[in-house]
This record gives sequence, C-alpha cells and structure tokens, in this order.
Amino acid sequence: MTEPRPDTDTEDIPPEVIRYIAAHPAPAGCADALIRDDRGRVLLVDPVYKPGWDLPGGMTEDEGPAQAVARELLEELGLRADIGRLLTVDTVPASVYGRTLMAYVYAAHPRGDLDPAAFALQHEEIRAAEFFAEDRALELLPAPLRRRLAAALEAERGAHTAVLIDGQSQQSRQRDYYAQLPAPMTAATVLVTDRRGRVLILKPSYKEHLELPGGMVLASESPADGAARELLEELGLRLPVGRVLAVDTSSAAAARHGRALTCFVYATPPLTDEQAAHLGFPDGEVLEAYWTDRAEVAALLPPRLAARVEAGLEALAAGTTIHLERGVPTSEPGAPTARHQARAARAAMVERLVADGVLTDPALREALLAVRREELVPRCYIPRPTPEGSPRAWQLLDGSDPRDRAEWLELIHGADSVMVQHAGEAPGAPARAQIVLGGGFTAMTTAVATAVEDLQALRPRPGDRALELGTGPGLVTAALCEILGAAAVTGVEVDQHLVDAARTRLAGLGHRPTLVCGEGTAGHRAGAPYDRILLSFAVRSLPRPLLEQLADGGTLVAPIHAGSTLGPARAVVHRAGHRLTGVLHPVPAGHRPARGVDQLRLPDTWPTGTPVRTATRSAPPDRSLLGLWVAVAHLAPGLVRAPDTERLVLHAPDQLSVAVVQADGTGWNVERTGPRDIWAEVELVHESWTTAGRPAHYRIEITPDGQQHITGGTGPSPLTWTLPAASTASSTPSDRCQRPEVDLDTVVAATPLPS
Repeated sequence: MTEPRPDTDTEDIPPEVIRYIAAHPAPAGCADALIRDDRGRVLLVDPVYKPGWDLPGGMTEDEGPAQAVARELLEELGLRADIGRLLTVDTVPASVYGRTLMAYVYAAHPRGDLDPAAFALQHEEIRAAEFFAEDRALELLPAPLRRRLAAALEAERGAHTAVLIDGQSQQSRQRDYYAQLPAPMTAATVLVTDRRGRVLILKPSYKEHLELPGGMVLASESPADGAARELLEELGLRLPVGRVLAVDTSSAAAARHGRALTCFVYATPPLTDEQAAHLGFPDGEVLEAYWTDRAEVAALLPPRLAARVEAGLEALAAGTTIHLERGVPTSEPGAPTARHQARAARAAMVERLVADGVLTDPALREALLAVRREELVPRCYIPRPTPEGSPRAWQLLDGSDPRDRAEWLELIHGADSVMVQHAGEAPGAPARAQIVLGGGFTAMTTAVATAVEDLQALRPRPGDRALELGTGPGLVTAALCEILGAAAVTGVEVDQHLVDAARTRLAGLGHRPTLVCGEGTAGHRAGAPYDRILLSFAVRSLPRPLLEQLADGGTLVAPIHAGSTLGPARAVVHRAGHRLTGVLHPVPAGHRPARGVDQLRLPDTWPTGTPVRTATRSAPPDRSLLGLWVAVAHLAPGLVRAPDTERLVLHAPDQLSVAVVQADGTGWNVERTGPRDIWAEVELVHESWTTAGRPAHYRIEITPDGQQHITGGTGPSPLTWTLPAASTASSTPSDRCQRPEVDLDTVVAATPLPS
C-alpha cells in the first residue's frame, strides 16, 4: 500500500523538534473496527493468542489508527474496507498493561462479500469470524471491550465520538450530554405554491429523481429555520416559513442511513407572479424548477414525496397537521368542533401551569378554565422564520379560518406573549395571512405564567374592588370578573380600539366591567378607592396616583424595571392607614414598559475600539441569582445582557461599551471595550450584595413625600437604593387614546422566551 505524502513540509520544522518528537515516550495504540452485515449484526473474531471473542483490528504501528484498522482487516481477514468515522477513544491507564494504551474503534465498511465463509483468515492469528446480534456480541466480549463496544454503538446512533477512560464515560457538561444523545435525522421541505394553486418541484443536480424544495436540518437550527435557509440557498427566495402541514417519520431509514428520519413539510405564502417568474438557483444544487398541477404530482415525484405533497395540500385546506409513517397517514381522526378544540387547549394550558407549580390558587384555576381565550383573542400574529440577516417576519392568524385554527389555538394557549395589534390597527382591519416585517406592534397579551403570578400576588377575593391598568385584549380582566364579578372590576387602556374590542368581547362572555380609555399610570379616580390594583405594564417607580387610589388594607402589584430588560421585578405594596410598605420580588422575565417609556435594548453593532483584557477572580454570576441582577440593574443602570449561554456579555449602549466575561482554561478573564468599566461596577455591586447577606428580595418603604426606598439584607450593611421620582400624572382620560408604536426588539426582550 502506497503511503500518502504528509501535508507538512519537514524542511520547515527545526531538526531539534524532529529529534525530540521521535524520542518522546508515546502511549501504545490499538485500533478496532465496528463492522455490520446487511442484517445489522456485529462482526467478532476469535483470536489465537488470547481466549474469547474480540473486535477485528489490532495494534498500531508507526501509522495513524485509521490506517492501522485498514491494514489489520486486510492482513487478518482479507477484507478491503473503507474506514469511516471514529466512534470511540478509550484511554487505558498504564496500571493495566504497564503502559498507557489508546484504544480506538472506527466504523468500517468492507467492499467485498460479507459472508464469513469467504473471508481469507490469517490462521496463525484468527481461528474464526462470525456476525452476532448486538446483545449477543456484547455478552461474548470481556468487560473492558464490552464497555468500549457499547459506547461505540451509542456513538454510531448519535453524532459524537465517545471519549472513555478505562472503558468509563466521563461526566460532561449538560451541553455535551445533549449533543451526544442519539437522534433521528431531520429534514425540512416546503410546499411552495403559486396563486393558481400549482406546486413547485425541483430537478436537483445530485439526485436522479425530482424533489421538493428543502433539505437536511443543521444541528444549530430548528426545522423551520432550516426550511427558510434552504429556500434562500436553493431558489434565492427570502420567504417567511409558515406552519407545519405534515410530519413524515420513518424508523426504516435507520437500516439504510444509520438513523431514523423525520421530515417536516411547511407552508409558505403563495408566490406572486413576479416571484414565480424569477426563480434563481444560487448554490447550483438545483438545475431546473417546474410548476405542476396537483393531479400531475404523483406521476412526477417518487411515491414517498408525492404522499407528502398530497398530505400537505389536504392539511393546508383543512387547517390541520397530518402525521405520516413512511409516507402513509397514520389515522383518519374525526374533526372536533372549534369549541371543543378550544376547551381542550384551555384545559391543557391550566394543567401545564399546575404541573409546573405556577398555578396554586384554586379560585384562579377555575377562573382560567372558564375564560374563553379564543373569544378574546380571535386573531393574532405569529413569528415566521426568515433567513439570517432578514427582518423578523410576522403573519396574521385568523382563528375563524380552518386553515389557521390549529396553529392559532396553540399560540393563544401557549406559554408566551402573543402580539394582537400592529401599528394601532382596528380589530378586523388587516387581511388574514398578511405579513408584517420588523417592529411596530402596539399591543400584546401577558405571558400566561406571568399573569398567573401577578394575580396570585394580588390575591383578589370576593367583595374586593379591583382596578387593572393596561387591559389590552381583556384576558386578565376576564379572570378578575370570574373571581370578583364584573361590577367590581375597572380597566384602563390607552388604545380606544382595544377598549371597544374588549368591551364587546367581554360582553359576549357575559361580563360588563367598567372600561375606560385613558392613561394607565393615572388610574381612574372616579371609581376609587380600590382594594386591588394591578399594572399589566412595567414602570420605573410606583405611580403616585395609583398609591393614592389604593384602599386601606389594599394591595397593589406592579412590574418594576430599571430602564432595560436586565433585572425585572414585581412590587407588591400594602396600605395600612397612611403607611405604604411592600416587597420587591425579582422575577426571571418582566412586562413591556409603560407608554412613553424607552427601554434600552441590545445595540445592533459591537462597540469599536481596542479591547482591554484582564484576569478576574470573579466568575460570572449565575442567571438564577435574580436578587443580584435586580441590584445590578438599579445600582449600575444602563446595562443590557446578551442572550449568550457560554459567557456573560453586558452592553452599556449609551456609553458604547461592552464587557465579556468568559473562562480561559485556568480561570476567568474579562474583555472590555469602550469607556465604561462595566465589570468593575458589577463586581462592586456583587460585593455589596454579598456583604448584605445575598438578599433574594427587597423591602419597599414609601415616605409621606412619595420617595420610594429599596432595602435588602440584614445587619449593618444592607443594600439600598431609591426608585426614580414617581409619576404625578393627571387621572383625566386622555383625548388621544392611542398606544404609540413599540419597537418589536424591545417587546421580545421584555417577554419570557420559550423554554
């Protein structure tokens, strides 16, 4: 066998380095092969020189381990094989064989006959060779090799190389653990249609049959993201990817490809005539594209792909999602009514909140089961994946349309905030399926878990009179009506369209609370005092008019922010006579800010300048230390944290500064750019927070002149700060009842993200 020339030119290596490496002690090496026959069985050999069965392979010589496997298979069995990927590396300590041994297991693919009777055994080395089922092969091998083979089998089903020490897997970080889990291959295709209902099919350069747009999903993206990327790469189309129409699964693919396959079929808006006439093929993978009628699809595509198109078209028309197994629909379920679907979704939402430990109040549980969310949020916007670098796209769903119903029900009963109004539009004005890009949303729901926590902190009880600020579509208002009765509930909303829509829809549920169009921070003095006051938007400090309208013995709940998305908190304030006291509870995610309040967000570009790198003894504080991050937000204001999981990145947008704290292998270092020393400020707050006893929540004291003092911890050095001067806005309803445009990036950052 001719040895390949090394890539490295030895003339560039100093002679002393060559001599040092040649004389350097090295571990011994052995390289084995995992070979399967067409029934998936594993090949074992019976060596002459030791008892029991073994994997084919042997000791490495002065060669790479993959070369050693190929050589040993040829010498011992007469097999010429293509050596595949490395499955296992096992470091056997010197205490076992007197010298450290590096044991490798490779996937190998012989080119010839896999009948052991046809193997050319090297009889002085090998007595026999035989294929065994996986379980039997593991039973026959000695314990160290059994563990090595088991790890190789797991790696073969996954996408990793197993790293062992003496046959034992090493404990890894959670990210590594998830990366090593066996998973099916995932593909994403898109049912692209034009306005005449024709389907787009492609002639690829790398396959003999016609295909649908799409491809394999990368490890770093969701199936929908992969579909959007493939549309851009294959056809030059920047299109928002719609809902899932069909899912085709196949465990049988494992026999051919080594893994099962899951293929998602997505919808996308029909192409305009202009788009359909100017398709491009940027990456060269597509040679031609054809528009075909539904009746012609079966004749042009392979049966499996034709079945996906048929299922996708049926699901698109019916507003459902169809599951296929190897191209065959798994069932023909009956179609429940929209009311039954909504009731089931509502029950599942409540059950999830209870199971997660969020919902504990029995009265609130019954209220949530009674509130028909589908009546209050009949339409909403859903985010659609777009290619990287493109503006965020949102599509309007209409719950009354069967094509949208499944996706709409899932969205309005899901965990996240839902966008319900764009650019102050009137309800029903925009056309179904319209696409909007970027920002401009002016109303949204509160994430359901956050709304539950707010209401449980408020503790409304029959006989209370409640004031809600920021009514929006009326979901929280309806829950209060269920608990207290509509006559005891007042809502204030700045947008007249939302007030009118909420009044009509709540009446349809049998509730007629007092709804006022006006400024939320002013409250509604005509109905004061109130036993319970709830703000559904975040404020920098507690509005003074609301404190004045709180009844003796009453409770006010308000989300507090410090000017950015960092360190959100919930203030719970009680009145006892003329005294107002409360507690500031840090929370993992907050509300949108109040009308007219700007909130810092991540900058679009990184600050310029030469970074300064220094070592630090302090590890980045964990995200779970909510009490610390609230203190940082208020005592080192103007910071925004980037959603980075591997390191801590803090921006100070107003000062064009950033600090990056990350591990360097031996400790921690901080890289600082810009004039503000962000990390020094954070360390100072962390030291003060630690000295104060690491408070998890803070006391609120409100003085007679309206100052709002925050104190955390015990002992001689508590942590303290004062909230900004409270609003003294008039309680007169505004003549211009319209919410201003909200930047979408701010909205998304201020609301809980999917887990």
